[in-house]
Amino acid sequence: MIKKNRSWTKDSRISSLIAKKQVDWSVFEYGSQIPIEFHLHFFEANDDEKIEIGKNKKIQLLYRTQIYEAALYNIYQKSANRESLQLRYDSNKELKALMISTFKSTYDYIAASRSRSNRESSKEQIKVPDEQAEYIEFYATGVPYRYEMKFITRNIVPLTQSDTPNIWWVNQGATLSAGQAEGNLWAPLKASNGRAMYHWDTMDEVKVGDIILHYANGALRSVSQVLEAAVYAPKPASFQSSGNGWEQEGRLVRVQYHALEPAILLQQFSQALIPLNIEQGPINIIGGVKQGYLFRFTLQAMQIIQARSADTAWPDFTKFASVIDPMEGEGLVEMEPILDSDVASTVQTTQAYIRRKGFQFPDHLIENFYLSLKTKPFVILAGVSGTGKTKLVKLFTEALGATSVNRQFTLIPVRPDWSDPSDLLGYKDLSGAFRPGRLTEVLLEATKPSNRHKPYFICLDEMNLARVEHYFSDLLSVLETQEWRDDRIVTASLIGKESLTTDQDQQTFGNMYLPDNVYLVGTVNMDETTHPFSKKVLDRANTIEFNYINLAQYPDEALADDDELATQVPNSFLRSDYLQLVDVYGEYRDLVHRTTEKLVKINTILEEIHSHVGFRIRDAICFYLIYNERFLLLSEDVALDMQLLQKILPRIQGSGSSVKRALLQLMEVALDKSLPIQKMMDDPTESNFKWNAGSSSESVKYPQSARKIAFMLRRLEEDGFTSYWLS
Repeated sequence: MIKKNRSWTKDSRISSLIAKKQVDWSVFEYGSQIPIEFHLHFFEANDDEKIEIGKNKKIQLLYRTQIYEAALYNIYQKSANRESLQLRYDSNKELKALMISTFKSTYDYIAASRSRSNRESSKEQIKVPDEQAEYIEFYATGVPYRYEMKFITRNIVPLTQSDTPNIWWVNQGATLSAGQAEGNLWAPLKASNGRAMYHWDTMDEVKVGDIILHYANGALRSVSQVLEAAVYAPKPASFQSSGNGWEQEGRLVRVQYHALEPAILLQQFSQALIPLNIEQGPINIIGGVKQGYLFRFTLQAMQIIQARSADTAWPDFTKFASVIDPMEGEGLVEMEPILDSDVASTVQTTQAYIRRKGFQFPDHLIENFYLSLKTKPFVILAGVSGTGKTKLVKLFTEALGATSVNRQFTLIPVRPDWSDPSDLLGYKDLSGAFRPGRLTEVLLEATKPSNRHKPYFICLDEMNLARVEHYFSDLLSVLETQEWRDDRIVTASLIGKESLTTDQDQQTFGNMYLPDNVYLVGTVNMDETTHPFSKKVLDRANTIEFNYINLAQYPDEALADDDELATQVPNSFLRSDYLQLVDVYGEYRDLVHRTTEKLVKINTILEEIHSHVGFRIRDAICFYLIYNERFLLLSEDVALDMQLLQKILPRIQGSGSSVKRALLQLMEVALDKSLPIQKMMDDPTESNFKWNAGSSSESVKYPQSARKIAFMLRRLEEDGFTSYWLS
């Protein structure tokens, strides 16, 4: 989203960008007044510290390796009856001189206009035409009151002795050996179809002393220093057949090559460069290399590579004093995490939002849905048609700030003819080009560095119209490969790079994985038109069923539709904190032991009908109960009741006395009392429970599970077969 007011703009898609200022006369005199719409972004860059009215704070403005002193003032404008935030450097002659020399085009235009119109006294604002406009971008560095400046100019600023050189990245491949032999770089002016490319035009911007990193065949293999700027020259004979689709005329830059030994493999550093989000840089959003020739790069990025290649000998001309560590200042954008003590109130706010939209759901459903997503990013909502399953997902995500408008919520209707993962992930067409599926499009959006702090939700509507194990198998398997890497949860690849044909597809979609800010929710109806679930699916999801509907409930007319209740939450609100029980065992040992002892007893019952559970379900249930204890959402008995209902009972189906005995034994657990099981086995009427959740629920330990077991027993007596899913 792009915000704009007067000469200031902000593109929320650009990582760490505070705001962008179009250069006007104030920049040359004192600084700039910041519109009130942008105050918050500067405060956020200062660790949410707001400057009191009438006070000021010293700030540092960084440009390349230089630091310039300035200040932020918060003054009260009586005439406008509002606060005014001003960035000022009135007495900093060096910074003002830098602005004049850098933005000479704007300075000359406004100065000439003032001279012609004698406007200096009137102080009327002179607007530079859009096609001539120049800009200053302010970026957060991770250090309060220290901002990095980037200049967008119409003329290239010449290097001075105090400046660092520009850094470039070139993709050479087959032309590397020829370039090394002749000590040059060459790029055509245009392709054979007459089309110019920005990554060829960049050759004109290369200056003497600049540094170029040379990439070929999966690694950085050389680094060079520019000896002469670009001149027009025909294609070198040494290039031979390389670039048959190019024109013969081009640009040539003289450089001095230095081999990097050993060469530096792309995988050593590519993931660390993603957060930098270098404008027109060579690294794409998933760490691959873009197709093209000469790309812009940065000193910070080169120093990251140097830090990750300690065994490689770098020449002296590449060694500079350490700049701000981009992994600290320009790293992944993260919103302030929600404290454990605030989770319950956030869930309550979500419930209030849903009620104000005119919908009511069973008690504890929202808490249960949240805990289920927190435990594992795959949840199944089951129930008869029309109970509001899809609406629940939509309203829940809306309340957390994720909508279809901002592309954080995506509804994907499942078709009955889906038979393999290509229906979700994508496929290669007859030409060999990859056509991404809806899910892949969401994954691409979610993995952008500027989006990694946001949760993304995918609702697979009526997901069992087709066989889930067929089209969803890749995701089910990948879910089990989650592991921590640099404070992120990553998985194995969903789309292998080697399976793609074109370089562009390999760079864009190769090694696509399931990021930790994507949550999958499937809605299902269980009837004659749908397919049942296998244990592979059930093991990996919490299955939430709400078949018991109270029709005698109505919207509250006193509750107005109030979108202001919706709140944007960080991904940390939903992302799992634990992947293995060892991650949390020491802190919650007693709770883990209490839960496991109950599961051991239940597993003994389930073994008799070959429906017992493994460590995956044991750990998932423990995580659910641990999160519940941390956030104080439900009582421990209610939480375990939910887990028995969602993780244990869906596994049970079949006929015969062994299934009946197991259900009766599970009923003993649910009621927390002994039953005359043998008598019930012999007399069918004895096991026909009249109990329901509305009566004597205080005497029942796990009422939701007990009601479901009673239902399953009744169906077993009537039909000779039972299943959790029969409705």
